[in-house]
Amino acid sequence: VKFGKQVTKENMQGALTALDPEIWHPERLDEYRKEIRKTLNTQRKELHERAGKAIIDIRNQGLENGDFYYGDLPKWLARVAKGAGRKAPMSNRLTGQFELGSYSKKNAEPDVVQRIEAILPSVNLAIETWQELYDGETGKKFKLFEHLQERVSLIGVLRLIRTELDAVQDERNVRLLSTLNREIATIVRENPAAYIYERIGNRYKHIFIDEFQDTSITQWHNLVQLFEHILATGNMGMVVGDGKQAIYRWRNGNYEQLEALPKLIGNPGSVLEMAAATLDRTGKSVTLGRNFRSGTAIVGWNNRWFEQVQRSLPEGLKSVYNGLNQEAAKSFEGQVLVRSLVETDSDERTAQRHRWVLERILSHTGGTLVESDGKRTFVPSANPNAFGLADIAVLMRRNRDGALLAQYLLDHGVTPWTSESLHLGRHPAPRGVVAAMRIVMDPDDPKHIIEFTQCFCAIHREFKESEILQAHLGERTYQDDEGHSFVKQIVKTMELMSALVPDLKLQQHASEPLTTIVGHCFESLGWGQMFPAYAEGMLEAAQELGVQRNGTVRTFLDWWDRKGKQRSIRVSGGNSAVQIMTPHKAKGLAFPVVIAPVIDSDFTKFKDELPVLLDASEYGLPAALLRDSDLKDTPLNAIREEEIGKTQLDALNIAYVAMTRAIERLDVQLEFKSEPEMDADAKGLSHALWKAWKEAFPEAFVDDLHSIQGQLDRKPQDEDSEADEQVTHLNPKLLLGQSYEQLVARPKAHWSEPLPEGEMNPRDFGNAVHGVLSEVVVREDWIEVQARLHRNVALAPEHRSVIQRSVEAILQHDEMKHFFEVPNAQVFAERAMRLPNGKVGRPDRVVNLNGVWHVIDYKTGKPEAKHAKQVREYCEALSGDGIGKPVQGWVFYTSDMRIERVKD
Repeated sequence: VKFGKQVTKENMQGALTALDPEIWHPERLDEYRKEIRKTLNTQRKELHERAGKAIIDIRNQGLENGDFYYGDLPKWLARVAKGAGRKAPMSNRLTGQFELGSYSKKNAEPDVVQRIEAILPSVNLAIETWQELYDGETGKKFKLFEHLQERVSLIGVLRLIRTELDAVQDERNVRLLSTLNREIATIVRENPAAYIYERIGNRYKHIFIDEFQDTSITQWHNLVQLFEHILATGNMGMVVGDGKQAIYRWRNGNYEQLEALPKLIGNPGSVLEMAAATLDRTGKSVTLGRNFRSGTAIVGWNNRWFEQVQRSLPEGLKSVYNGLNQEAAKSFEGQVLVRSLVETDSDERTAQRHRWVLERILSHTGGTLVESDGKRTFVPSANPNAFGLADIAVLMRRNRDGALLAQYLLDHGVTPWTSESLHLGRHPAPRGVVAAMRIVMDPDDPKHIIEFTQCFCAIHREFKESEILQAHLGERTYQDDEGHSFVKQIVKTMELMSALVPDLKLQQHASEPLTTIVGHCFESLGWGQMFPAYAEGMLEAAQELGVQRNGTVRTFLDWWDRKGKQRSIRVSGGNSAVQIMTPHKAKGLAFPVVIAPVIDSDFTKFKDELPVLLDASEYGLPAALLRDSDLKDTPLNAIREEEIGKTQLDALNIAYVAMTRAIERLDVQLEFKSEPEMDADAKGLSHALWKAWKEAFPEAFVDDLHSIQGQLDRKPQDEDSEADEQVTHLNPKLLLGQSYEQLVARPKAHWSEPLPEGEMNPRDFGNAVHGVLSEVVVREDWIEVQARLHRNVALAPEHRSVIQRSVEAILQHDEMKHFFEVPNAQVFAERAMRLPNGKVGRPDRVVNLNGVWHVIDYKTGKPEAKHAKQVREYCEALSGDGIGKPVQGWVFYTSDMRIERVKD
């Protein structure tokens, strides 16, 4: 599938078009492969024969290996005669002997020297033949033919896929989105702007293109005439881009078009060239040199760091980082911390990375980890100036590394938010529960019990899979179709399950609701407390299936196979979650704190196949798909070097995007398998960044492993007017929910979920209003929350209306509305804090209003003394954290819309 997707890539089209299907059909490609193989084998056979002839001549002269200088010549000829070919390179010593024409050892007898000279014609012929095939320019060409013979089927298959894809599109009268630009190009290339406007049915006065460095050549060619038209009519067109942030080359993005503006690259044609000439006459280039995002220390650090990195780029790519330096527009400094990690063992390196990220999170937030009943809980600092978890983003290059980190943080009480990494199907707990359910449905299938055992042993490391299976092997007698008996070894499934999980009684719960079955699995296995987020994810899925259709084990397993295993668990804690994402997802965003572990990647070679146009008169083939090793040391090595340079630029651009997301703090860890060397060429991203770090910041090093620049100041509140951070906090309304013990039977209902029997009792009403208010941090949030409330078909219309009226009454309440009319930074909703008695509390709302901190808690029902006591504990915890400001507590009763002040 991955290979087939290349058929729609823009850079692949030239090679596919060059391979005319009328000429290069499968039979012709196979003929080409056979022809090349036959020619290559003939040349190899000739080399083997000549090497063998030289060996025979040596024997006929009565010469032994010891008669030759270090025995080099006969040993090498033996390897070549056996077909070693390229894997039998001539050593420098043997090459020197060949150039001197002398192979005898220094103290050889004259008779031996004479006999060696007698074999020189056959020896030299063998060496010359080997060099012709494996050395010099002819050797490079021979190597390329070897790889063309091996790879010719790749482009043939891809061409067939394109042909079939085109046929399917024509038959169904549809077009793939990925091929749409190519289709549009065939229309606009030779037609004026008026024709294009007529076809699209709209006319635009102004056009603005953002992220132009990720625009493909074809996309820009399709828009050039529209740009030319709006400029000719006195309107405005604008493109904005930064070549240093070009990170979508794999999606056809091409930064070179940005650098070439207003000129065009590729093969635009005469009509587009005329349009580009208009852009050249009327357009102007403007460089934006001020940074409105980051503190002065972070801006200065990135200026110096990447200016040094620029020097390591190939000459043809250095221009991308021209005009790098920016001027910081903010008044605060911020801080940058960079450290290196060298660890040969991959698992230990991952473990150290995870510990470092957690340590930095705790350092930035001032929070602590409290352990109770074997479960860790993150307790944030009550200091309002401390960073919150939602202020922190950890940028990981690969999703799988982000998934490992997210799981580690979950296990240590820190809630992560990640959109795609934590799939249910990637963790042994959900997979083990599914395997247990399959065993009930089909106990005789051994693969289910084997998968369950594997998952169990992955979680409980003290058990060994092989020992468990060996201890529960048995035999069963079967009969074949002819009635003959035979004995087959089996796993005693139910006996093994009883031994591992004696409390698991799925047969007894078979008729109960699906949520009960799933909850029983987690409870009996003991995995609920260990992995509460995964338990909740499975329970939520079971509940949804029960609501949508008949929730049975069979329907659950069908759902799992279709899409359930790809489902991401809901681990967002609202404003209390660390965000984990790739730099690609973070692009365009900003975060108060960025933690960026840089996992070393090799950019001395490129991955996947590269389309290459060939001289058919020389190679017999117009195009091919070749890999890095196919192009190395061949006449096409320059193409390889160019692609490696672009791969290097891709990696550095991703690092640049990651490093420039930070507002107030930037933490970077450069990881290595072995100690990096200053004098060696950079072989990977971490190495390139490490060398630039050492060269650019000698004064900033605290020790050999890490350096610090800047100070621990904060961004002043009056600099929030641009709202550049508001787009940063990706806080989807997904709640982590209660602890697992409360969720075994049924997870806690969210206000948006359907009510049992469609009824709303006073408790349901209070919980719904309470839940909606928890999502209204400031008054403006009500617009978005209200829209979601009205879209929710799980609640009856009359229920939605009464909830809406109640929330609006609270927001407009004379004594409550001022608590919702404060800056976002002055409000904490549902934020955990450590109470004086050592427990963890979570007040509904904490607001800083005119220098006084107000703690508001919502309650349903009649006033009770415990309500005021609970709020009083919140106030004491807030006062005891040294905030230096008065604290006042309030209880608001949603049943009668009444607010009571809590006395000290």
